Amino acid sequence: MKNYTPRKLIIYLSKEFLISLLMVFTVFLSLSILINFVEEMAFFKDKKVENFIWTISYLTAYKTPNTLIELSIFIFLFSGILFFVKIQKNNEMNTILLSGLSKLVPILSPAIISFLIGLFIIFFISPLSSSSLKFYEMTKRLYSENDNLISINNSGLWFMETLPNGFNIIRADKIIDNNFSKLNNVTIYILDSEFNFLKRIDSNVVNVKNQFWLLENAKILDTIHNTTTDKNIKLDIEFISSFNIDDLKNYFSNSATVSFWEIANNVKTLNLRGYSADELKIKLHKYLSLPIYLFGMILLSTVFTIGISKEYNTLMYLFFGLMIGFILYFLNDLSIAIGLSNKLPLIVSVWTPVIIIIFLSIINLVKINEK
Repeated sequence: MKNYTPRKLIIYLSKEFLISLLMVFTVFLSLSILINFVEEMAFFKDKKVENFIWTISYLTAYKTPNTLIELSIFIFLFSGILFFVKIQKNNEMNTILLSGLSKLVPILSPAIISFLIGLFIIFFISPLSSSSLKFYEMTKRLYSENDNLISINNSGLWFMETLPNGFNIIRADKIIDNNFSKLNNVTIYILDSEFNFLKRIDSNVVNVKNQFWLLENAKILDTIHNTTTDKNIKLDIEFISSFNIDDLKNYFSNSATVSFWEIANNVKTLNLRGYSADELKIKLHKYLSLPIYLFGMILLSTVFTIGISKEYNTLMYLFFGLMIGFILYFLNDLSIAIGLSNKLPLIVSVWTPVIIIIFLSIINLVKINEK
């Protein structure tokens, strides 16, 4: 026992936890690749694509990192369960207690490692996964029947609409009421299939209702008929577009393609254009809470492993973990939905599940340590 020091014990526990983490990660990685691969096969089955297997394989590879980050809390939950079941069944907990150390040592060691891995994920892995997902979406758009493009920059919001006989390029200064039902200071450039200018329409306000856009106080410059509306004449024009409110909102709410380092600038840009960027704010706080969440997952995994006196087989423990996973998923979605409905501040809606988990886990740790 002379050479048996807490430092060596911590190294041993850390190694065992990392082995458990690697095992669970491998399972989730395999499932993610399989699910994404099948999803890509379903998308491309009716499309004429050269190197079919290669195309869906590399698209799967680019999408999978983001999937794993989304599943990270469950990966660490199951890793914690597997680790604590292992040390329980090997009676290693009793050995630790006999050496005079606290039960908190084998609990806090993997929890701290999880916290550090969470920091590594948000600072280094998330930029890579966001870039990977962005490339995935851009590549997949090439195979999509919809060749429309949407972007936002310092000059406003830009939409390019591909038509059978030409293109529409639409620019708007900003969104008026945050849900894309109204756009301010809109210019529509109508081009032929060779990108030759045909017509320009300017409007102070555009009301978007499904795919019908009502242009208020519109002014038209028509090169085909060589006509221009008088500046004093105010026209209300109905313009049919393939873009609708859902298309626009889905584009700007795709926060998964924005890395941790880019979120603040993107929120600022969207706010200048009249959009609240709630989804990006939620994403930011999800990133910030991730290390604490992963820390909490390890603490939570002790509730039905070390925290209960009765022993079950490993499959039963994993079943408990699956049930907890479903509850966490529901709790997260419910809390964020309440935040988006303005019944709860967005920041509070993201952090509430984390705080609840940490609070309940600490109570359980106190009970474990008193046994």
